[in-house]
Amino acid sequence: MKKITLIIIFLLMIICSCRVIYASEANPQTPNNPEPTAEQTDQSAPEAQATSETPATPEDPVTPETPAVPENSNPETQSEQNTKKENEYFEVKAKVLEASKPKKVENGGLKDTVQEVKLEILEGEFDTEEFTTNYILSYDMDGKILAYELKKGDRVWVQLTKTPEGKASVEIENVIRQNYIYFMMILFLLSILLVGGKRGIKAIVGLVITILAVYFILIKGIFAGYNPISLSVLTSLIIIVLTFIIIGGGINKKIVTAAMGTFGGVLVAGIIASVFSYLLKLSGACEDSILLSANSNNLNFNFRDLIFAGIVISALGACMDVGMSIASSLDELRLKTKDMDWKELFKSGMNIGKDIIGTMANTLILAYVGSSLTLILLFMSCDFSFVQILNKETIAEEVISAIAGSMGVVYTVPITAFIYSFLNRDKTIYKTVSDNKVEGKRSLKI
Repeated sequence: MKKITLIIIFLLMIICSCRVIYASEANPQTPNNPEPTAEQTDQSAPEAQATSETPATPEDPVTPETPAVPENSNPETQSEQNTKKENEYFEVKAKVLEASKPKKVENGGLKDTVQEVKLEILEGEFDTEEFTTNYILSYDMDGKILAYELKKGDRVWVQLTKTPEGKASVEIENVIRQNYIYFMMILFLLSILLVGGKRGIKAIVGLVITILAVYFILIKGIFAGYNPISLSVLTSLIIIVLTFIIIGGGINKKIVTAAMGTFGGVLVAGIIASVFSYLLKLSGACEDSILLSANSNNLNFNFRDLIFAGIVISALGACMDVGMSIASSLDELRLKTKDMDWKELFKSGMNIGKDIIGTMANTLILAYVGSSLTLILLFMSCDFSFVQILNKETIAEEVISAIAGSMGVVYTVPITAFIYSFLNRDKTIYKTVSDNKVEGKRSLKI
């Protein structure tokens, strides 16, 4: 527990330092405007008085002053000025009080499937007030893709629009889903504890470290304008080292081997992805990124570098699994075998890795195919050929990510096997039963 506590404190120090750096760059210090001195005010005062007290010459004709007409005297002008004032927008929670059955409504030549919903606002200025609005269920023009129908008691996010006159209207944005996501996360952690026992606690600590490192170092750093490639490498290194130390119970040859092998495999995946992304001329911006970037003014990162960062983080888990499996197997084999040199260790590691490669490569390939399944089917429904689908940038990016991540897993095997064999290249022979016993204790080496 002392090691885990020290690791957590170390990680918190890194996160705090990163937050200080990001905050300092986000809020640069600007020099204050100097106030005018007393001498400057004294000098400027007479000038202003002289200009204001210049008498009118008699040569200048005196024209009668016309009374100023107030701007708001015309009711039409006043109404135009009110319309020029901007509306206020709020995003608040609401509860569904009533929901009608879906019906078809024609809007501008398009047929939408809508529900008439009565809502009660749960927070903000219009708390407890009730509104009635239409909830559009159809995502496409033909109405083939429909959202789930709302029912009484559902909670939703609504966009509340307040006009300058004080009137308000609402529009349903999304269903509130975070409560069920939190429940699923708690169920996942309980499952780890139920199956893993004491080791499950270590697994949860490693998972928390991974989440904190990805969010505070990688995501926050990229958003602050730092290089995604450097941050992804740094984040991977922190996750690898801290997770393996927690799981392995300390620093030893097995942990060092697994960490170095994993890091090597992740770097191979990122380098391969970068090379082929350049050859395929991938911009890194898919359709969703383009739509979001059109409505954002805070984009200060390179989408091409994000390909490297995304693949490194995606392949990290699989590479960690393979690296630890190879290192643990070789460490156990080294302790159980009477005599084995480093060449035999390397061959054994490669033989063990051959069985792991097939399943882990399938894991990444199937994960990427599953994430792109809907998009592939939509392209096929548009009568796109296989070559046309493959040349779409979104699909090409997923293919590159899957193949590069799988290659990182593949190269993790020889890297890990070689490092462990190199670290155990001495001629020390381990025996399961020692022939030399001193004071009732058996020696481990002869």
